[in-house]
Amino acid sequence: MKKYLGYSVVAILFIYVLSGFYIAHVNISSQFNGVVQKVSKKPFSSSQTITVNNKDYDLEYIRWYDDAAIVAVGDSVVKEKGTQMMSLFKKKINRYQTQE
Repeated sequence: MKKYLGYSVVAILFIYVLSGFYIAHVNISSQFNGVVQKVSKKPFSSSQTITVNNKDYDLEYIRWYDDAAIVAVGDSVVKEKGTQMMSLFKKKINRYQTQE
């Protein structure tokens, strides 16, 4: 019985690693261009999920040139298929307008 428990733990770990590779592959092969409609965070994770053109994209494996910049609603993003880099264009705020 203990032998099967060890095999089960190894199998679950293997499936977890494979699912991570699959998610990374899906994110790298995705392509999007548009305005960020929604930004949310996964529970118990530091990665963000953005909604562009009514489709969700996980930013865990996607990078942008200014990683210190935080993606916000209203920003424009462009990501080409097959690359890990995303271009982020911040929304310009009028100095007389309050940020909501």
